[in-house]
Amino acid sequence: MSVENTAQLKYQNNLEMALQLQASPLEAAVTVQSDASAEKIKIKDIVGNKSPQEDDERGGNTKWNNTQFDGVWIPKPNELYDAEIIENSDKLATAIDLQGSAVMSGRGVINRAKTQRILEGFYGPIISGKTGTVTTAFPAGNIIAVDVGAAVAAKMNTAKLRGANKMLTQAYVPDEAERFMVLTADDNDALLTEIPATSSDFKGAYGGTFQDGKIMGLLGWKFIHLELDNPLLNTIPALATDANSYRLNPFWVKPGVVLNFWQALRTEVGKIPEKRFMPGYLAGTTCAASRTQPGMSGIIRNLKG
Repeated sequence: MSVENTAQLKYQNNLEMALQLQASPLEAAVTVQSDASAEKIKIKDIVGNKSPQEDDERGGNTKWNNTQFDGVWIPKPNELYDAEIIENSDKLATAIDLQGSAVMSGRGVINRAKTQRILEGFYGPIISGKTGTVTTAFPAGNIIAVDVGAAVAAKMNTAKLRGANKMLTQAYVPDEAERFMVLTADDNDALLTEIPATSSDFKGAYGGTFQDGKIMGLLGWKFIHLELDNPLLNTIPALATDANSYRLNPFWVKPGVVLNFWQALRTEVGKIPEKRFMPGYLAGTTCAASRTQPGMSGIIRNLKG
């Protein structure tokens, strides 16, 4: 027996509102789209660049250029969801009780699911080609070494931030593109010990901004504070750690990562006869992400601890 339609609609609206109040911290920093038209979605058409031909001979033939075209694709992943049978003692009011433990838990699960999918797409290969059959791993040239700014393996420092900026600029990334980077609490603490990051003498050049002990911006970077070793992000602690146990901090410009929703939010609620007609609920999301052009993103290797 299912709950009446009016109660179900109220519950769905309440759950969606609660979810939106605590969106994934990465979602606003990537390009978001919704396309459920196919199992594999083309998220970007990329047109190659050419150099000009020179008219260097009298009466010469036209020299024709040949523009190269490519595409970036994302295949549809499995849904990530939260489901729970709600005991009578929980007293979850489906229409108005946003404080119910199941709803609050579901909100967190969906937010972590979005974060997980974005980071999986970032660390994963780019799928390209005419029909999405070419797979390209993360380029080694886009990784800032762990010993930059030091003689040995080091934590996050301003030299690495400058190196990341230099890499993007040399890849012809537009200066006006918003630049984002993930910082853990350990990375933030390491930067706070650096004189260029905190000294007023460097304020004009480094442009540091701070809030409650956290560095929010520096050298043109907008920092997203996120713990990459969070076990509830499932696959991410392993993806964000290399074979030498160094942390792999991602950085990118907003057009460089695309998140596609096949279904942003699915909610179901009903009474389950097999469970003494106790109500159950499910909240899920089907989404995936990918980097676009390789030059728009990179990784900084950092010592942990």
